[in-house]
Amino acid sequence: MSGGDTASGSPVAWLVRELRAHMRKRPKRFQLSDAALHAHAIYETNVARLDASHLACAAGCGSCCAAHVGVEIAEAFAILRHIRETRSPHDAAALLAKVADVAAKVAGLTPATRWPAQIFCVFLDGVTQSCTIYPVRPLACRGYTSTDLGACQATTATLAHDHPIPADAERQVRALQVRQALAEASARLAELDAPCDHLELHVALTQAAELGDDLAWVRSQ
Repeated sequence: MSGGDTASGSPVAWLVRELRAHMRKRPKRFQLSDAALHAHAIYETNVARLDASHLACAAGCGSCCAAHVGVEIAEAFAILRHIRETRSPHDAAALLAKVADVAAKVAGLTPATRWPAQIFCVFLDGVTQSCTIYPVRPLACRGYTSTDLGACQATTATLAHDHPIPADAERQVRALQVRQALAEASARLAELDAPCDHLELHVALTQAAELGDDLAWVRSQ
């Protein structure tokens, strides 16, 4: 994948067609979440061929999990579905209550003010520093890969962005393309004139949980 517009024949346009075709094969109540899962799979397949020897990101490092993470609404429903399928109703409700609590705290923060606040993602395991929803983590998380552990540590220590974190640009571009396509495909499913703005992870997931399922979101638009 390369490029970033939705003109006919562009990578994003191809991705939109692929995601819409996938949606049409799925039950209506799962069309959004299945599209997100398919988008994740496309991204992972696409970047699997890229060199990863220069990447600093590794299991056990959760320093970036205090940053603002924007997601597409389809990804929120994929995460919601994953939570419901992998946890008991009681545990799922308790976790979603924690998500809603964080959503209330970060709703008024910008990406710039979120970082110094150090409000960590609910899904970061505080002991292992690992992601507890790793299989369905958002494209924003998949595409942002640091190439300098020292820069990550310096930014965390100072709680400032005075130490820029170099990231793999190719992975970022490819993740952005898939996100654009997922947003466009979701908008077309709901017959919207334009894609919805992405939302902060906890905010989006709380909205998804309040609606209940994919189909409810489509009908609400």
